[in-house]
Amino acid sequence: MPRATRVAEGALIGGVCTGLARHLGWPLMVIRIGFVALLLFQFIGVIAYGALWLLLPPESTTKAPGLESASRAGMRDRSRATSRMDWGMLAALVALGSGLLWIVQTSGLGISSQLFWPVAFACAGAALVWRQADTARQKQWRAEAGGRVWLAPLVASGGWPALVRVIVGLGLVGAAFGLVLAQRGKIEQLPDVMAMTVLALAGLAIVVAPWLYRSRTALNVARAEKVRADARADMAAHLHDSVLQTLALIQRQADDPKAVQQLARRQERELRTWLYGDELSELTLKAALTAAAAEVEDERGIPVELVVVGDCATSASVQALVRAAREAMVNAAKHSGADKIDVFAEVDEERIEVFIRDRGKGFDLASVEEDRMGVKGSIINRMKRHGGTAQIRSTPGDGTEVRLEINR
Repeated sequence: MPRATRVAEGALIGGVCTGLARHLGWPLMVIRIGFVALLLFQFIGVIAYGALWLLLPPESTTKAPGLESASRAGMRDRSRATSRMDWGMLAALVALGSGLLWIVQTSGLGISSQLFWPVAFACAGAALVWRQADTARQKQWRAEAGGRVWLAPLVASGGWPALVRVIVGLGLVGAAFGLVLAQRGKIEQLPDVMAMTVLALAGLAIVVAPWLYRSRTALNVARAEKVRADARADMAAHLHDSVLQTLALIQRQADDPKAVQQLARRQERELRTWLYGDELSELTLKAALTAAAAEVEDERGIPVELVVVGDCATSASVQALVRAAREAMVNAAKHSGADKIDVFAEVDEERIEVFIRDRGKGFDLASVEEDRMGVKGSIINRMKRHGGTAQIRSTPGDGTEVRLEINR
């Protein structure tokens, strides 16, 4: 059974229901309806949801370390993970909860009308503050605010939307207390109580605003210094673990140019993956061609320059195309005598094309014997069996070009 966490993907509010459904193996709709039903019993559903929101840890996500380091250093745009919200599902749940709550209140089974609106305001305000003070952000806030987590919603990197959420949430809680006070006295005093609350909050804001501005400015400077320090530390650690080790190997094998070239190419691929997060899914054409080119390059010591325009999911025919392309790369590395191999792949809506070129010595296709499987069996016949075509153009002394095409 997976650990219970809050799952941001597909969440309507805080990801509690999604995390519980994944943890228990129950349908998500059952969990959500259960919380709506508990809402009718003295707002137990709100209390339980809020407690779980605070207690359950967020689902952890991993990113390429170089990608995080480059983002912190400002070398690339920060990408914000956006989750698609099912507004229709949210509207249906709100309508269901509102209808059931109305039935319970009109039937006399709910809480008294004098307590209903104060409790509703207080729950709404607490929900806004809880959402702003999500435990997923506590670690980041603690670092940004120098350990003063209570101050972080106002001075951390959440910006004005975070500040507005906190103010509105506290205002709703204040409105709940105002309603309670007004009901204990006279209802006519409610406007005066609300006005006094607003004036008190405004006065507090005027007094605290300069101090908050200075604190935010100082924290921005400290945050920028920390970002630069973290980026330098990440870069230094990776350079020590990979690049410096590769340079030491190159120094030991300086008399072997092919080995040096192979080590340099391998390190280039690792650095590209670390810096830009180019770890590809094995279920795509680009990933399969990249892996095939890397294998040929490592096995034969010949650089393979790969360019892929577009991408698509793999299938039986795409896998056959990749195998045929790999065989063409192997043949070029073994027999052409060229110092590098160029591979170009293009994917459009209807077909996939792959070109494998070398500037080697070439050969006469007509002179290839029937029992040689490298060209005719592994490339031409393989493509025919999967509904594709393979065209080989080669001239002795002028290199070879293999063109593979298959429908998607």
